[in-house]
Amino acid sequence: MAASGVASSLARRTAEVLAKRQLNFEMSTEALDWGWAMIDAGAESDTLYALTALTPPLHWGELNRLIDQIARDLELPQPGNDQDATRWLAHGHLSDIALANGDDFAALKKVSRLWFDHETPDLAPFYRLKHAIREVETTGQQGHVPGLTLGNWKEQLADAAQEWLTRHPLPAGFCGLE
Repeated sequence: MAASGVASSLARRTAEVLAKRQLNFEMSTEALDWGWAMIDAGAESDTLYALTALTPPLHWGELNRLIDQIARDLELPQPGNDQDATRWLAHGHLSDIALANGDDFAALKKVSRLWFDHETPDLAPFYRLKHAIREVETTGQQGHVPGLTLGNWKEQLADAAQEWLTRHPLPAGFCGLE
């Protein structure tokens, strides 16, 4: 199955930086790299230049203020709350799963962890899928997801990821170039 709903690399990075900002995740190097990618793509904001002029270690408060200003300057969408931010982070990992036709257990563990840490309800099925896949890989049986077997777990995971991506698209406008 071809993956649909997968964001461009820069849109994904932007969504992740804005989501991590909302959730107060550490991301100093990632934010600097994102700033340079935005400049390289042609985004115009004096604050982008201020961000990329910084050298680590960065103070989280300074970094957050700069990211907030860049989002305002470029009229980037922002997560409305922590659950939106968690979904934006999950979007990238679920895109990886869909693109790999379900063969990306590392990405599934990240989505499962997002559910575990933030309890975003629509991510709970991926927590169950992670445990089901671990059990079926280890014992050949599982009791978490009806119909999931050793022979079909990748297909079921890819289908679940694709269905989630279809139901939860990222907002438009993440590159600040539209």
